[in-house]
Amino acid sequence: MKLAYYYHVAINNYQNKYLIPGYLGVFIDTMARMVEELYVFYHQANVTESLECDYTLQGKNIKYINLGKKTPAWHRAIFYNKILKKTIKELNQCDALIVRSPSPLAPYFSKYFKKNNCLFLMIVGDYIDGAEHLKSSTFRDKMIYQYLRYNDFLFTKEIKRANLIVNSIELLNKYKSIAKSIDLIKTTTLSESDFYQREDTCQHEIVELLYTGRIDVAKGLIELLEAANILIQENYKLILNIVGWEQDDIKRPVENKLKLIAQKHGIGNQLIFHGRKSIGLELNKMYQLADIYMIPSYHEGFPRTIWEAMANSLPVIASKVGGIPSYLTHEENALLIEPKDVSEIVSAIKLLINENELRRKVIKNAYLFAKENTLDVQTKLMLNIVEKRIN
Repeated sequence: MKLAYYYHVAINNYQNKYLIPGYLGVFIDTMARMVEELYVFYHQANVTESLECDYTLQGKNIKYINLGKKTPAWHRAIFYNKILKKTIKELNQCDALIVRSPSPLAPYFSKYFKKNNCLFLMIVGDYIDGAEHLKSSTFRDKMIYQYLRYNDFLFTKEIKRANLIVNSIELLNKYKSIAKSIDLIKTTTLSESDFYQREDTCQHEIVELLYTGRIDVAKGLIELLEAANILIQENYKLILNIVGWEQDDIKRPVENKLKLIAQKHGIGNQLIFHGRKSIGLELNKMYQLADIYMIPSYHEGFPRTIWEAMANSLPVIASKVGGIPSYLTHEENALLIEPKDVSEIVSAIKLLINENELRRKVIKNAYLFAKENTLDVQTKLMLNIVEKRIN
């Protein structure tokens, strides 16, 4: 099968090597191993975006189609024809097209890919769900919210004509009544080499809390910091470790805000930013040095970081949002909390620190669950779905 794949993250084409953020790179290389040819349609990374491109694609059968520099979302939506019309030849050489969504260009590919019955929208999130907090914020945020509503309207029209692949029960339930076809897979980056087995954590005097991912207020990082402060004032010895980056903003306003809050509380030394870590050995080392993984987001699909934490035998505390409560069970393979609730974060951390038997049970069950959901398994399942639909 010749497969085409699009997502709006940019590629850095450097000395005939294609560099891309690691979480997508391992997925693309896995797909490439399972198809005859893989055409990847990506924008060209600018200087800032190049800093996020830390993984070199390995597949010799990967063909990169350059969509030009990545412009603002609204610009891509308005001038989609200028971007996509040059892809017609390569698109239509392929047997199927997967468009990772939501994305500004997602509603428009059907205008150029003639095999519409072979178009797949791979939906890993919900723009509107994630943007609800914008509609009563600043004028700029309100305008972004209105754009997202318009894009979602167009996207929903495409969903009625396309084959869907979704990564959560919530998205399955939302779209199953209108989609041409719909299938559920789990999005993950795990390979067998990512697994690290241990029976327990929280064995040292200082408990190491860890968050990995995009540094964003909507990830619940302010509430997490406030919870850490409460625990430290109650004489718990904690370090809050944050691994990640601020997308498209080199001034790091969220990181600076968190540092300022920590300093005001007098816990500046207990908050450590480690920057971006490459997927694989470097990132896994952070999980293996930690005691509890935290992801108190306001909204999510099902983040790959949860799989990574569980594969490294790290107990997870996560918000009951998006696909998380569909996959995880409270006090079985994770602790689930309400979003934006500092008191619940505090209680969950205390529970994992103090209840040794519960902590060990959660670690063991989560590790075994992650073993069932590696990248090879899920990618093969996805490509089997594509082949079944197009044949």
